[in-house]
Amino acid sequence: MPNYIHWFAYDEMMIPENMKEHGLEYNAAFSVTLSAYRLKFNKIPLDNGGIEGLGQANIVPTSNNLGMMEGMLYEIDEKFLPKIDELYHYPDEYLRKKMRFTKHDFSLVNAVVYMAQKDRTDDSLLPTKEVLKKFKVCKKALTMLYISRLLNMPTLEDQKTES
Repeated sequence: MPNYIHWFAYDEMMIPENMKEHGLEYNAAFSVTLSAYRLKFNKIPLDNGGIEGLGQANIVPTSNNLGMMEGMLYEIDEKFLPKIDELYHYPDEYLRKKMRFTKHDFSLVNAVVYMAQKDRTDDSLLPTKEVLKKFKVCKKALTMLYISRLLNMPTLEDQKTES
């Protein structure tokens, strides 16, 4: 009998097709919120594909403990945890923490989350418009306000037009 754990995905792993692509299976998936954190594309990628200034998704605490972010909570067999560790290059690139999340029925659940190591971040990094467009498939699971904010984040292309 599987021993299920919860895992919080806030990046491209929110997309079920990406889960399947990496050989990950889940028993259940639902959207959750995380208070006092926000999504930021400040993770230095292992391979930026030749795109200067490209950042990967990461979560960071807000400076004033206000605000919240959304993501997907997957109920997975704990046997997949080593595969997820490998995906996030834990512990070299990411820390793995247990945190408390609020489901949309206002119940609380503890889950594993990956946060970039401090020395693997750079606040000057940004996503591309292409990266943000991938999140459109999450619009059925996440609130419209959150998706709208996500899709309207500053991008590398915006930075180039300002220069």
